[in-house]
Amino acid sequence: MMLNLYRVFAFAAVAILAVVVIAAFAVPHSQASATTTYGTLTQSQLGSLDPYLPGTNITVSGNAVYINGSATVPVLMGPMNEASMYSFEIFGVVNPELHVRAGSTVHFLAVNVDNDSYHNFAISARGPPYYYMAGMMQGGWNGNGFLAGMSFLSPMGNSIFHYASFSYQFSSAATLWYLCTYPGHAQQGMYGEIVVS
Repeated sequence: MMLNLYRVFAFAAVAILAVVVIAAFAVPHSQASATTTYGTLTQSQLGSLDPYLPGTNITVSGNAVYINGSATVPVLMGPMNEASMYSFEIFGVVNPELHVRAGSTVHFLAVNVDNDSYHNFAISARGPPYYYMAGMMQGGWNGNGFLAGMSFLSPMGNSIFHYASFSYQFSSAATLWYLCTYPGHAQQGMYGEIVVS
């Protein structure tokens, strides 16, 4: 009788864990008001985006990117030329601090350039430390904290890169964070600060 009770509890624990893991992957990763668009790019299309050259309203200084008005920001996820795949690269800077002028609408174009891992790009009001299941913090995507984001993007393969794009309006002064919510990635350092002023 006691052995059967332990089996029931063990089964229930495994079932709950499975639901939590599935929810982390299946919950729509978008709280932005704008639509998230998904697609693929070839190597030449990625190169034509010139993800290392800041455009109008953008300057780069040291480890900071200054966004002084509405702009498009390419985000490379899991860059293979960096010391860690647990990073973002924005205009050639790894995990930069983003300084955004309040009232600006930023169009993020996030591209997974990693060849062996899923990644995503999310904006949150909650900063580090992040734990293994960062996507479940504060009640997950439906709780307080997450403001915008996307589903996980597949790794690059056969010179095809998966991307997602969405726009987010930084309406008022705040300290926010961007991160990858794939289990363990933010915990390993895949995040950065956003200062809106």
